[in-house]
Amino acid sequence: MRVFVFEYVTGGGFAGREMVSSLMAEGDLMLAAVVRDLLAVDGVALSLCRDRRLDMPYLRADVEWVDHDWRDAWLRCMDDADAVLPIAPETDGLLEALCREVEQAGKILLNSRPRAVAVAASKQATFECLAAAGVPVVTTWQADRAPCRAASTVIVKPDMGAGCQGIRLLAGERALDDFLTQQTDLSKWLIQPYVHGVPASLSLMVGDDCLCLLGTNRQRFAQIDDGFVLLGCVVNGMIESAEALFPLAQRLCRAMPGLWGYVGVDLMLTEAGPVVLEVNPRLTTSYVGLSRSVGRNVAALMLHLADDPAVLPTRYLQGSSVHVDLELGRVA
Repeated sequence: MRVFVFEYVTGGGFAGREMVSSLMAEGDLMLAAVVRDLLAVDGVALSLCRDRRLDMPYLRADVEWVDHDWRDAWLRCMDDADAVLPIAPETDGLLEALCREVEQAGKILLNSRPRAVAVAASKQATFECLAAAGVPVVTTWQADRAPCRAASTVIVKPDMGAGCQGIRLLAGERALDDFLTQQTDLSKWLIQPYVHGVPASLSLMVGDDCLCLLGTNRQRFAQIDDGFVLLGCVVNGMIESAEALFPLAQRLCRAMPGLWGYVGVDLMLTEAGPVVLEVNPRLTTSYVGLSRSVGRNVAALMLHLADDPAVLPTRYLQGSSVHVDLELGRVA
């Protein structure tokens, strides 16, 4: 089987424009981790796209180098592949479009289905979908429809954004008004109350009729001015919470049909219980340390899942703590 792994940032998505170093580092960590896992599976050959400006890490794969337009390389690699794993931001419908192209080409899509990606791409649509199903979520308003200008601290974020980009912590009505008056389209921005708690994430493996919670992860952020930066995570650093959080993962997956393969869920663990922030229908940073943590080849599990959903372990796996440090680009 030939698998085409397309990591958008390092695979040419930024060709012709300035590379964002933090996104590049995170992309390379995820790429190296999933390629390492896939190469350990008998009978798997790999294809990659790579931005010509970047060094090539030692990965045993066929490479399409990208100088200007990644689309041609994407189409060539997809045409030669049996299965495709896209790793791309949901912003502007990018990941959804890639997933649709894979399905239309008749290839095996190693990712959530386009309908689920479309919902997850919008934080507002995710909030409405999960809230309607009784999944605890952080209250979310579109900026142009917020019922009032709260005087307390709020989080303002783009409805379709990747990671921490664009997120602002604003204290008081004046700070919020000052920020919003600078925006040309308020419908693209969301307002949420600032929630106190422990930032966490879930790493799920989702089949059509099965689910396994692989990682209950502690996330590390730094606040810089009024923004946030993801420093890394401790994969299965909150393993004691896995049993309690598994029912939440079940309800979430039932509420969003089409989630498949690796899915990440960002949440806050508050005194009143867990609340979901967003759903990532793709590989996330936590994947980098996941196979080491649980002692299983997670990419192999995903390949087998495409053939037989019965291969998934039930409920959740016990795993050891593995630190993923984005600042140093290492796993320990």
